[in-house]
Amino acid sequence: MASLRQTVGLQIRRVRMDNAMTQQAFARRIGVNASYIGPLEKGQKAPSIATLEKISQEFSVPLFSFFVDEHIENQAFSDRIRALVGSRPADEQDFLLKTLEEMVKLLRKRPRKSQPRTGAAQEAVRR
Repeated sequence: MASLRQTVGLQIRRVRMDNAMTQQAFARRIGVNASYIGPLEKGQKAPSIATLEKISQEFSVPLFSFFVDEHIENQAFSDRIRALVGSRPADEQDFLLKTLEEMVKLLRKRPRKSQPRTGAAQEAVRR
């Protein structure tokens, strides 16, 4: 299991790579020294909350996403969502997130079926 610093570092690297940026360009964009990015991405240094907020704002990613261990998450599912939403402008990302939140609220009100989903049923939900 990855430490919190490693998880945050991997997520910072993901944001940088998703935006096809060098460490130097990324550092300039968030206002830190370029030599700070490598150790940060490796989990050797911990970012301040202010740094995480700056990255979150600059790249339109939710702050909580830095704390999600992707090794635990379903990678293919996460990648698909990221591809669908990540390419949209910030205002559309916000709209999509709010829409998803409302859909989840509706689903929580719906009675659940007692049978677990099979692999085929899970795949159908993803489509």
